[in-house]
Amino acid sequence: MSKTLLVIGREYLTRVRKPSFWLLTVLVPVLFAALYAIPIYLALKPAERSVVLVADESGLFGGLDRDDTLRSDSRFSSTDNIEYRYAATLEYAKRQMDADEDIGAILYVRSRASEAIPTDACLYYKSDLPPQQVRYDVDRQLQRILRNRLLQAHGISDDEYALISNTKINLRTEDLTTGREAFLEVKSGLGLVLSILIYFVIFMFGAQVMRGVVEEKSSRIVEVIVCSVRPFQLMMGKVVGIALVGLTQFLLWVALTGVALVGIQAANGDLFSAAAQKHDLTELATKGTDATLQMQQADQMAALPSIVEGIASIDFGLIVPLFLFFFIFGYLLYATLFAAAGAMSDNDTDTQIVSMPLTIPLLATLLCMPAMVDAPSGVLSQVLSIIPFTSPVAMMLRIPFGVPTGQVVLSMALLLVSIPVFTWLSARIYRSSILRYGLLANWRKKK
Repeated sequence: MSKTLLVIGREYLTRVRKPSFWLLTVLVPVLFAALYAIPIYLALKPAERSVVLVADESGLFGGLDRDDTLRSDSRFSSTDNIEYRYAATLEYAKRQMDADEDIGAILYVRSRASEAIPTDACLYYKSDLPPQQVRYDVDRQLQRILRNRLLQAHGISDDEYALISNTKINLRTEDLTTGREAFLEVKSGLGLVLSILIYFVIFMFGAQVMRGVVEEKSSRIVEVIVCSVRPFQLMMGKVVGIALVGLTQFLLWVALTGVALVGIQAANGDLFSAAAQKHDLTELATKGTDATLQMQQADQMAALPSIVEGIASIDFGLIVPLFLFFFIFGYLLYATLFAAAGAMSDNDTDTQIVSMPLTIPLLATLLCMPAMVDAPSGVLSQVLSIIPFTSPVAMMLRIPFGVPTGQVVLSMALLLVSIPVFTWLSARIYRSSILRYGLLANWRKKK
């Protein structure tokens, strides 16, 4: 046991002291914090003020009625971020744009003699493309003004039109037990990130085990080591030592990412507290006696970016322990197999060939991700999340959506049972192959 601990200590310290270890340790939390903060920043960032010149040949959008009086329902309405000005002709608007740098775009409504209602409008810009918000607002107001003109011509009141246009069904996806909205886009993104991350760490640290075995075998150092350490002790020392490196790095990722996320939430406290309050009210409305009043309170709260609400609905207290479990035991399963693959190889070319069967199950899971995201509770998702070779990636993709406890327990149990079996098989291969440099492995024991 003491010799195994010496191997574990050597493998751990050798890798932890490398600059690449600390570089990756810092970069990953920064990346996660950026992915978390950027949508919030974009949602809260005030839009730059834009000026749009309107050159209308048709006269429908110029704001003048037949008696040349201004009408608010046929004019472009300026907002805090977008200011609309009028120009008599397109040529005059171009000259105004050349003279005034604040003008970012010209809306030109072309009028043809054959058309009673104009059907062609163009938003001209000179150098910088107008922001999407400007393009959206111009299109929205064009349709609004045209609608008002048509309603006036046909004698339909605004209230009648509002009744017709607002009569629609708003479809939501909610959990029947908690009453919380599903936020499928947010959960899909989180599931993809978690599954790809666990795929990355399993193969990154598993490949380190395989490369370490190949280097020691090709340099013949292993022939000296096995004089004092049994092959099984050497293999398990490598596997456990590198597992501790991965666990250390993951815990540092969790700690640093947690600090960054807490800082982001503290900087936007009102936004996240409102999101949490809205979810609490929604859940209470499904269980309390005054459901109607509670739902009205939830709906009347300030509109929040859906991504913030989705993040607030995620149960990270469940996701982090499950990620640790599938990372540790998924790594142990694959690391022992990678050690055996390294023992059967003499160079990098051999390792690529021998390790290919090990990469196929998880690669196949990655290819099935679109189908799994589309149906996280489907048959394919359930099967892949139970098979030990694919469960680490498949289960982490499903966890944010909610997985029945029985399936999670079954997946964990099968993974735990499979580790001793494949560890025994890998130990047989490792013991018979580690000293056979340039020779084929013989799995049978010598009599």
